[in-house]
Amino acid sequence: MSLGEEALSGLAALGGIGLVMLVSSFFLEPRDLPWVVASMGASAVLLFAVPLGPLSQPWPFAGGHLISGLIGVTLATLIQEPVLAAALAVSLAIFVMYVTGCLHPPGGATALTVVAGGDAIRAMGYEYLLTPVLANIVVMLAWALLINNLLPNRYYPNTLRRLKEETTCALGTDRVDARLCIGKDDLEFALREMNEYVDVSREELSRIFNLSATHARRRRMGEILCGEIMTRDVVSAEYDDKVEDIWKRMWQHKIRSVPIIDARRHVIGIVTIADFLNQVKAEDERPLAKRLRAFIRPSSGSTTDKPEFAGHIMTTPVITIREDQHILDLFPVFYEKGVHHLPVVDSEDRLVGMLTPKNLMPAERRWDAAFAMSTMGWTR
Repeated sequence: MSLGEEALSGLAALGGIGLVMLVSSFFLEPRDLPWVVASMGASAVLLFAVPLGPLSQPWPFAGGHLISGLIGVTLATLIQEPVLAAALAVSLAIFVMYVTGCLHPPGGATALTVVAGGDAIRAMGYEYLLTPVLANIVVMLAWALLINNLLPNRYYPNTLRRLKEETTCALGTDRVDARLCIGKDDLEFALREMNEYVDVSREELSRIFNLSATHARRRRMGEILCGEIMTRDVVSAEYDDKVEDIWKRMWQHKIRSVPIIDARRHVIGIVTIADFLNQVKAEDERPLAKRLRAFIRPSSGSTTDKPEFAGHIMTTPVITIREDQHILDLFPVFYEKGVHHLPVVDSEDRLVGMLTPKNLMPAERRWDAAFAMSTMGWTR
C-alpha cells in the first residue's frame, strides 16, 4: 500500500473511534470507557485498514461483537470466579463465532470486557448488549460504509464488486489468461483440503492466484507482442463498398472477415461470414445457397429492399487490440468474448494487422517448449 493509502486508513479510524467514544460517553462513566471501546479499537484496524478481509465484513463485525457480548454477560452471571469466567467466555466466543460464520477477533475482547471490566459493567447485565455494544456497532458500521465508499479505490463490503464469474479474468484490467483462471469451486476444494481459516476473501484469493499465474506465464513466454504474430497483409474495405465486392474479396483470399475502415484507416466495424448469414437466416422455401446468392447480387434499379453496402451489415463497435500489447491479452478476447477475428491497430488507432486464434499456435508451441525446459531445471 502507498503511504497515502495508509494515512487514509489512520484518518478513517480517527473518525470512527471518535464517534464511538462520543456515543459511549452517554452510557458509561469515563473510568469505564477504556474497557468498552478497546474492542472497537481492534475492530477499527480491520474495518479501515483491511476493509475487504472476511473478518472485516458487516456480519462478522456485528455478529461477532453481539454474540461474544451475549456469551460474556451470561457467563459473568453464572460464574462468580473471574478467571474461570474470562477463560470460558473467550474460548466459547471463538467457537460460536466459527459456527455462526461471524469470526471477528475483537469479539473476544467484547466477551472478556463483561467479565473483567469491573462491577459497573457487570451490573449492566444484558443491557450492555444494547448500550453501548449495539450502539457502537451501528455507529462504527455506518462510518465504515460511508468512509470506505467515499475514499478513492475503496469499497465496502466486499460483496459490492463481484468479479466476473467469481474470477478475475477481465480484459483491459488485470489481463489474465482465461485458461489459468480458477473459480469458486476450485478455491472451496483447496480450502477444505487445507482445513484452516485464511484471512482473505475467495474473490481476492482468486485474483492473487490468477495474476501470479499470468505473470509467471508471461515471464516464461517472454515479451511476445501482438505485432510479432499478426497477419500484416490485411484485406480491408470501406463503409460504402458493395456487399458483392466484400464477398468476392473473402472468397478470393479465403478469409472469414474484413475490417471496415475510414479514410484515416481507423477501424469502424467488421464484416464476417456470420454477418452475411444473419441477413439470410429467415426461413423460406429456397435453399440457403440460393438465398445467399440473391442477397449478394446487387439490386437492379434505383430502389432496394436489402442492405447493399458494407456499412449496412458490419458489426459495430468492433473490439481491437494494440500491436504493442502482450499476446496474453488475446486470451480473454478469444476465449471469453467469443471473438475470432481481431483487428490490430497502432498507437494512432490505424489498422496494421489481423489476429485469429490460428496466429497463436507458433507462440503456444514456443511457450510449451519453454515450460518443459523450466520443469526439467533448464533455463532459456
